[in-house]
Amino acid sequence: MVARFPQALESAQLTEVERRVVDRLLAALEEELDDRLLAVWLYGSRARGEADLTQTGPDTRSDVDLMVVVDAAAASWDEGHANSVRLANDAADAEGDDPVWYSVLVYDVDRLRDRRAIRSFFIQEVDRDKVVLMGSPLEEPPHEEVTK
Repeated sequence: MVARFPQALESAQLTEVERRVVDRLLAALEEELDDRLLAVWLYGSRARGEADLTQTGPDTRSDVDLMVVVDAAAASWDEGHANSVRLANDAADAEGDDPVWYSVLVYDVDRLRDRRAIRSFFIQEVDRDKVVLMGSPLEEPPHEEVTK
């Protein structure tokens, strides 16, 4: 089971409804992925504390950006992005919020390692700003052991 950090969720720049949606989504991810789930990070303006929570209009509300990191064995779990969208939609609907405001990206640990190796601007930004909600920062992503 992946460690959850409720204090990180409480201190994140989210409205109360958004916190409930994210908490519900974390529980759903944990249930579906179990030990294949390595981390969930909040990133973007919400992680940096730059979002204006009073802005609620379609052109002004900041979305809630989440990155889910899974082990290599779960790489196909989010094929076509369908599973993460389904879980985010279900969580938002259950809390009475519009699912359009929740962006969930799923990276397997190998893809994350590869993107870090080429110094992907996007991954550098995520690493700089992320708030760890579950798991760890994975600064040194686990490598598969080679057995002889």
